Amino acid sequence: MDELTQEIRALRDELRGLQVKQSLPDLMTPAQCAEYLKRSEEVLYLWRKERNAGAESGPPFLHISSRTILYDREDVLAWARSHRVN
Repeated sequence: MDELTQEIRALRDELRGLQVKQSLPDLMTPAQCAEYLKRSEEVLYLWRKERNAGAESGPPFLHISSRTILYDREDVLAWARSHRVN
């Protein structure tokens, strides 16, 4: 019974995560992208700096203005999938 309870809790957590991901807009703010990737906004900032310096760090982003950074959800997903290890 205890093992079944743990499995049910794990499934509930996974379902909550999927609901959050589906509710996100096509263009995400850094905060939304950080939540999506389960990383901090600081990590996204460092990845953007590295990407601007020519490295292939982090997902691609849209630099709309000096204060507006957005992430295309499909680009982020494609970037994450490109890091899959078989």
